[in-house]
Amino acid sequence: MDVLTDDHEREEAVRKWWHEYWKPIALGVFIALAGLVGVRQYQSYMLGVHQEKAFEVYTHRLDLNNHGASAVNAAKEFMQQNEDIFGALLALDVAATQIDSKDYQGASESVDFARRFGGDLIATTASLTEARLKAQSGDFQGAIDVLNALSDESYIVEKNETLGDVYLAQGDKAKAREAYLKAVDEAIARKLAISPLLQMKADSVSQNGDEGVFRKVMQASATNAPLK
Repeated sequence: MDVLTDDHEREEAVRKWWHEYWKPIALGVFIALAGLVGVRQYQSYMLGVHQEKAFEVYTHRLDLNNHGASAVNAAKEFMQQNEDIFGALLALDVAATQIDSKDYQGASESVDFARRFGGDLIATTASLTEARLKAQSGDFQGAIDVLNALSDESYIVEKNETLGDVYLAQGDKAKAREAYLKAVDEAIARKLAISPLLQMKADSVSQNGDEGVFRKVMQASATNAPLK
């Protein structure tokens, strides 16, 4: 009987508690659900914004590739309106175009923009572009110093290929050959595809006795897993 009485008292206590507090509990649940819906709507909105920005970056890149310096102003306008990773990515393409047109001051400003708004995500790519800029403007040692300071192993192939470009522009074919071959060897070791341009660069400075990049790649493909 005591047990039945205790159960009855507990039930009455629960009913009384629920009667007093159901409104704030329901309100809390509603706020939590509304917040969840709001977060999802915001995420959906941001995804749409990012997709739109990514498409605009792609469009400006095409214009830069097809029209060169005449497309720079429109790209810079996008950069000024998007001081974020999207503007930073486009800034690197703008810098490359400016380097080709010998606008070294403009290229330097674009690289600085990329660094400021791209952060660690594009820091290494920005340094590679900076090295090319210095080499094109005749500061070969400055370009070499920038490249030697790079520590990101995931860019080791690009680093050595760019070093080869700098040494070749400087007139040092021996060091250019060493850098290109190192880039090739690193690509093979990491099972990365070797671009035809890198292969051409390495073969252009080859010496008597070199087996050639194509033969190296074929040997690697025969003994190891396919290159990526």
